[in-house]
Amino acid sequence: MNMSGELTAFIMDQLSPLGRFVPRKMFGCLAIFHDGLMVLLINNQGEIFVKTDDLNRSLFEQAGCQPFTYTRRGEDGKLKTICLSFSQLPDDAMEEQETFVRWVASGIEAARRTASLKGKSTNASTP
Repeated sequence: MNMSGELTAFIMDQLSPLGRFVPRKMFGCLAIFHDGLMVLLINNQGEIFVKTDDLNRSLFEQAGCQPFTYTRRGEDGKLKTICLSFSQLPDDAMEEQETFVRWVASGIEAARRTASLKGKSTNASTP
């Protein structure tokens, strides 16, 4: 799958038990927000990354999931790899809706915890 509207529609449909999600382009990817918090990133290859924090990151690591990284040029002119707090969804996570929802729900909780630490509101319906 790629970052097409078809993939986005499929993801939105699968996640409907969790409430409303809003897609928006960010970082050259598609970001998907829930209650104003970014919980998913989908890159141009169609790989899905879920929000992580110190409490759920080990679940993704145990499943062999890689973190979301990108490269940019630093102020010193050297390329630097940046690692965001998102981990790739396990390969088999989308085979069943219940499994997919469970992984994404852990990302929603991570996003809420992160927002509460930063003092952000989690009640906004749009990013």
